[in-house]
Amino acid sequence: MQQTSINFEQGYALSPSASSRKTLKERIQSAKSSVNKWLDTKSEFYSRIAEFEVTRRVAFRIGIVLPIAMVVAAACVEQAPLVTVAAMAVSGWLVYRLNQDEKGGER
Repeated sequence: MQQTSINFEQGYALSPSASSRKTLKERIQSAKSSVNKWLDTKSEFYSRIAEFEVTRRVAFRIGIVLPIAMVVAAACVEQAPLVTVAAMAVSGWLVYRLNQDEKGGER
C-alpha cells in the first residue's frame, strides 16, 4: 500500500477570508429568507391530494397549527374558558388567513 499525505497551508483550510465572513444579523436574515423560500414552494404531496396547488406554508397551517389549536380549545372548554377563547381565536384567525390567501388578498 502506498501512503498519501495531505498538506494544508497554515490558516487556509481553517478559517475563511475576512471578506467572506458574515455578521450574525446577515446570517439570521439569510436563514429567514431561506426558510420563507422553502415554505412558499409547492408541496407536491398535498397538491396531489387536494388537486390544486398547495404551498408548504398552507400545508403546515392546515396539518399542524390548526388541529393543535382546535384540540387545545376542545380540551380546555370546561377547565380554562380563557384558554378556550384564545385557542378558538387562533383557529378562526388561521381560517381567515387561509381564505384570504386563497382569494389572493394582501397579508
